[in-house]
Amino acid sequence: MDKIYRWVVRERDLKKIEELKVKYHLDGIVAQILSSRGVKGVEEFLMPSLDRLISPFKLKGVKEAKELIEKHIKEGSLITIYGDYDVDGITSTSLLYLALKKLGAKVDYYIPERLSEGYGINEEALEKIAYEGTKLVITVDCGITALKEVEKAKKMGLDVIITDHHSIPEEIPKADVVINPHLPGAYPFSELAGVGVAFKLAQALIGEQAFEFLDLVALGTVADVVPLIGENRVIVKEGLKRLNNTGNLGLKALIEIAGVSGRELDEYHIGFIIAPRLNAAGRLKSAEAAVRLLITSDEKEAQDIAKYLNEENLRRQNMENTILKEAIEKIEKEGLKDDKVIVLWQEGWHPGVIGIVSSKITEMYGRPSILIGLIGEEGKGSGRSVEGFNIYKALNYCKDLLVKYGGHEMAGGLTIQKENLKLFKDKINEYADRFVKEIDLVPALKIDAVVKKDKADLGIAKKIQQLKPFGVGNPKPLLLFEGLTIDKIFDIKDGKHIKILAKKDEMVYELLIFNSSSDGLKISEGDVVDAVGTLEISHWNGIESAIVNVKDIRVRFPLFAYYRNLSKSLIYKKAFKLRDEARLKANIVDRRGIQDKEKYVLHLFKSPRKTLILVNTEAEFRALIRYLKKEKFYDFSVSAGYCEEENLILFSPFSLEKCDFYEDIVIYDIPFDRKVFYDALSFGDRKRVHLVFNKKDLHKNLKVFDEILPSRDDFIKIYKFIDEGNKFFFKGYLNPELNLNPVKFAICLEVMKETGLINVEERDNIVMLSKNFVPEKVNLKEAEILQKFIEAKKEFLDFAKFAFKPNFREVKTVEISSKK
Repeated sequence: MDKIYRWVVRERDLKKIEELKVKYHLDGIVAQILSSRGVKGVEEFLMPSLDRLISPFKLKGVKEAKELIEKHIKEGSLITIYGDYDVDGITSTSLLYLALKKLGAKVDYYIPERLSEGYGINEEALEKIAYEGTKLVITVDCGITALKEVEKAKKMGLDVIITDHHSIPEEIPKADVVINPHLPGAYPFSELAGVGVAFKLAQALIGEQAFEFLDLVALGTVADVVPLIGENRVIVKEGLKRLNNTGNLGLKALIEIAGVSGRELDEYHIGFIIAPRLNAAGRLKSAEAAVRLLITSDEKEAQDIAKYLNEENLRRQNMENTILKEAIEKIEKEGLKDDKVIVLWQEGWHPGVIGIVSSKITEMYGRPSILIGLIGEEGKGSGRSVEGFNIYKALNYCKDLLVKYGGHEMAGGLTIQKENLKLFKDKINEYADRFVKEIDLVPALKIDAVVKKDKADLGIAKKIQQLKPFGVGNPKPLLLFEGLTIDKIFDIKDGKHIKILAKKDEMVYELLIFNSSSDGLKISEGDVVDAVGTLEISHWNGIESAIVNVKDIRVRFPLFAYYRNLSKSLIYKKAFKLRDEARLKANIVDRRGIQDKEKYVLHLFKSPRKTLILVNTEAEFRALIRYLKKEKFYDFSVSAGYCEEENLILFSPFSLEKCDFYEDIVIYDIPFDRKVFYDALSFGDRKRVHLVFNKKDLHKNLKVFDEILPSRDDFIKIYKFIDEGNKFFFKGYLNPELNLNPVKFAICLEVMKETGLINVEERDNIVMLSKNFVPEKVNLKEAEILQKFIEAKKEFLDFAKFAFKPNFREVKTVEISSKK
């Protein structure tokens, strides 16, 4: 898994999570998801239904459009629906056609060709429509920017109703009626797809009979990648029910030939199986066949068109694969993968396919891409972007080099003269260099829930499925699985994918990593990892099980929390004024120098009193854990931060809380920070503080200093590593190539940054490094952080001498009773 991701844990309101669990009887993970996404109207979200649809007459213009349509039907006028060549336009056209047919209308439709006519209304098409006797034109999924075209239509004596869902321009066409949910005050929900707007008009015209077309509405809504929230959620949820029992002959034939007949179809099948086949006709030739498929009442015609669309889709896939291969070869050969915006062009690249290829290039390389197909001296291009880079603004910056352009934040299209291609490539990258940092282009995994003590099992997977349909605005929930221990690693599907069995507490998780092999995965059995992925249901040989579809996985450095706390204690500690001995109120049980301190701890753990053990070095921690397990005693907890458990081993604490919960506190080995020592002794005379450290412990403490203090070789290793082109690192995780303690690595970076050797940028869990040119030799030893480290070691040695004084405080001996 070479791709770099930022891990962003969404903000969660713990109080809100508890409220959701109680009020709606939800599991913790599901409540976390809803809270992190800020879902409003939880009941409506969990139970979308048709009675939650908004009245169509609340959409501005619907009433007037209904009246105008009914007038033309009454007069026997020919009505033409003017659509678009994508799935949203195809389903919008088909739905409105079928609805008008129910009213006995004389109706026709017109779909422009992508290559020869382009998107939207064109004057030549209007002339043709008018010549054939049309009196009313109803646009679907287009028309909101057609100022001149509508003006011409009106001059030709045509009535025009515009139904569209695209952004509103400064000036809108002077049509008879304009319906668009983005118009100010037009509608309570503005995110409808084009087919959603057409559906609202159909509702006004034929009432609840429009519900039989919800399979088409769901199809167009999912395919147009609009947010699946609010009314769209109801439309798709109900539409999928109808899709699975569709009466539409064309859809039945298409589902059959796509090989998914008999399956429970969901938004995945729409987006990746059904929609691409409908889209294929419009991408390569004319989308008119796709409309005929959806409106036909002839079963043989439906089968013939479905077969044709399936063949066109195969042709599109082959064309796409060829272009993708050629694009990758260009990127690798020309060294373009480090460009902030990848711009490619070639003769023969089909304009109807390059947008899909651009999406794949952007996914593979994690940066915006624009592919341009050349025909003679002109090129038509399509681009896709990443979060944080507005491709429309970037195209606008280059507008002097473009014939025309359009789009939005995440996608754009353009026409350009061949002679301007190189200038365009340079200028759009100039824009990216000015306005976007490279670390901003690192894609983010937005984590909805953190799996800690919860068991993410099959039951939870099924409850997550109840949050469907998933899509924009409601993506599949990403979960962070913390502290999984790798048990087994398998290659599956001839080495194409990896299956991992990982354990945490009593749970065994099945992790799947697609398009990766165990040779390339720098993970071994026994490693402790954190993984981000979606919890899904596998149906294998008729057996249901929960699997984790892994998006990213990182190996934890063993006992990282220990080293993190340690660095705080040694380097980032606050100034501490030594307490007056008179204020040390706890009852001290002095067992300094004891030989069997593990047995002493076990004795305390078995006592009826609440016991806290403070352990400061990894060696002592591991030895104590081994002893307790050997004695088959497991009634204890381990933490790197204060918490309240009956028997707790607190590992390398940076500081102590009030500790009111505990009655016995054991200082097991020498604290690195004297503040922790004195905090423990000052909690009051109700506490007993046991001193069980000995002089042998001192050697283990000093070894820790050696493990953290960077050597000259460490700095050289990192500098060379960056010089080799490695620039992204992950906070808190082991980098296998460097094999450096993460805390030592962090200290090295701070030293190198302070001395000007490198630049360091941070986002979430990502650190990006780049070299600086330094003309003079740098003395790393003078860095402030290393001076602090040296001073911390000196202070520790002074404190250790003090801690072994025979009578630094009068000792009270206390008897300890054991549990029966």
